[in-house]
Amino acid sequence: MENTKSFREFYDNQLLPDLKILDQQRKKVSRTALLIALLVLLVVVAETKLIPSDGNDWKGFVQIITVVIGFIFISVASQGYRKNFKKQIISKITKFVNNDLVYNPDGSISKPDFVNSNIFKNSCDRFKGEDHICGTIDKTKIEFSEVVAQYKTTSGTGSNRKTTYHTFFKGIFFIADFNKNFSTRTFVLPDFAEKTFGKLGQKMQSMNLGRGELIKLENPEFEKEFVVYGDDQVEARYILSTALMQRILDFKNKWKTKVYLSFVDSKVNIAIEIKKNLFETRLFKSIVDYDLMEENMNYLVLLVEIVNDLNLNTRIWNKD
Repeated sequence: MENTKSFREFYDNQLLPDLKILDQQRKKVSRTALLIALLVLLVVVAETKLIPSDGNDWKGFVQIITVVIGFIFISVASQGYRKNFKKQIISKITKFVNNDLVYNPDGSISKPDFVNSNIFKNSCDRFKGEDHICGTIDKTKIEFSEVVAQYKTTSGTGSNRKTTYHTFFKGIFFIADFNKNFSTRTFVLPDFAEKTFGKLGQKMQSMNLGRGELIKLENPEFEKEFVVYGDDQVEARYILSTALMQRILDFKNKWKTKVYLSFVDSKVNIAIEIKKNLFETRLFKSIVDYDLMEENMNYLVLLVEIVNDLNLNTRIWNKD
């Protein structure tokens, strides 16, 4: 990885010319978006005056539909500009961070890989991802992408039947070869129960279904933050060495968010909860902005450095 201090030079020489061209495209798209917004406003005002009010509140429903259509038109109008930003700018920043990485703005980790991690027990009824990055860091193959996963609930019957989708994970999902071979599953999850309910929480932990036994480890600080389950007590302790537990703690503190891990099929899966969309551009403000580009670069560095944070390049025993 190049020294991040050289990013200023990279920005001036490699990004700035493209950013200036893209910013002209942004200005045209933003004017179109503002025109669409103005038209939507005029239509909503007209609907207020022309549609008679009655007990069914059709007026409000029609106005909501008008606004939704307006947002769809703005999204379509800006789609090309947003894709160009990712292809021309985020792709270059990815190569700056590590030349062996490949960026696909429309790609994603696969739904089967997400589900097979067994980190989340919810039914994954809707799954989408974007901003897929893959490659090899020294000895370690990695891939990650943004992911939104949802489960559905239904209520009512017949014509009143309603389906609602609920997001149970939004963030970055990261998969890497682990530096030890293992044959069972181990899960490291945020410890909600003990933090919230104390000793009662400890009993609740032991009633976990579908993730094996509760694994108690000799690291009080680690056990305050995480609860560990596994198919095999011995192999879980083999995977979660004292050094790795400290690295996971440091990693969690570095991201300052909920972090979930599973060790399955000699791979480590890491779910990092993030509410904002990464690697996105903006429409109503100039993108010729060093700080904005540096923020994108810093997120990529954080993600790629997971390999070093968890010491994944140090191979143990017969792991090549």
